[in-house]
Amino acid sequence: MDIGLFYAHQLPSTPPSVGFEWDLQTARWAEEYGLAEAWFSEHFTEGYERWNSPELHIAALSRETSRIKLGTAANLLPYHNPVALAYRLMALDHITKGRLMVGFGAGAYPTDAQLFGTSMPEQNHEMLEEAQDLIRRIWANKGESLKIQGKHFGVDVPPNDNPLLLGNHWRPYQENGPRVAMAAFSPRSSTLFRAGARGDIPLTIAMTDEFLAGHWEVYAEGAASTGRTPDRRDWRVVRDVIVADTDEEAFALACSTPLRRTQEEWVLPYNMDNIAKMLPEGVSPEDLNIEALAYFQWIVGSVDTVVDRLAAEYEQCGGFGSLLVYNYDCHEEPEAFRRHLELLGTEVAPRLTERVGKLTSGH
Repeated sequence: MDIGLFYAHQLPSTPPSVGFEWDLQTARWAEEYGLAEAWFSEHFTEGYERWNSPELHIAALSRETSRIKLGTAANLLPYHNPVALAYRLMALDHITKGRLMVGFGAGAYPTDAQLFGTSMPEQNHEMLEEAQDLIRRIWANKGESLKIQGKHFGVDVPPNDNPLLLGNHWRPYQENGPRVAMAAFSPRSSTLFRAGARGDIPLTIAMTDEFLAGHWEVYAEGAASTGRTPDRRDWRVVRDVIVADTDEEAFALACSTPLRRTQEEWVLPYNMDNIAKMLPEGVSPEDLNIEALAYFQWIVGSVDTVVDRLAAEYEQCGGFGSLLVYNYDCHEEPEAFRRHLELLGTEVAPRLTERVGKLTSGH
């Protein structure tokens, strides 16, 4: 099993230039310690999830890393001209020498939709489907003319049939373009059904084991609808995991100021309705704080503890290919977080791979 990082959170009190450098530093550590992937989110109006162009992180890291795969998670297609984005991502595919993966999304925050003048969720999902189809067709184009006019977007690609190269002379670095991932949060997401039908990467924002199992069922149903055989190795699961040398040190990092502020000032207040539905019996929403999250919902502990819990989760949901762990804004006191990344890459990942291999061979 691969382990990577998922970049969303950053404290609003951190200057953007400082936060950007922190993100680059954690990605450099991720590569050094053997982590496999780094995915960068895109938002526009969220103070705790401030970065609005994942391509900037990826372009910078293309110069500072050589192995780790880099992904957008996700480009929110209703808020882009898909023609411009298709060409920008083709350029990024070349800059990264084929390490690029891309996520496409409709956008989840009403304030982002307000900023761009779209209506959620119906219009955004309609625009997502239209835009992603257009982008894929541009990537697959080999210099021929291509004219598409949809309800929201259109393109008129001139043929590349003249000596001045006045036409579509761009091709992706990877044949037909980077792999596409589709992210999902809700229990039976229609986005995952369509991802399965197209053979895209399913990217699950995991809250509970039940959510995980339900997400794979929907994805597999979508794959079956077009005669595809889904591969669990494609499945990315996003999870809060904190590891340290001891259980006590891991719990202290999980409850440290940057993580506490992110969760208690942003994630919990904004997502309380959804989180409340997943709480264990006897736990009320009023009791929720960072300690409760670390104890009930996250995977927190020593290497042994984390490997045991992740292996159990893997077995319960039937297996997945990559675990993506949230990055946090710990730039002021970085050592504990650096050690967390080191243990994820050098201890948890190889031991977990061995464990899940035995589970798979035993079925």
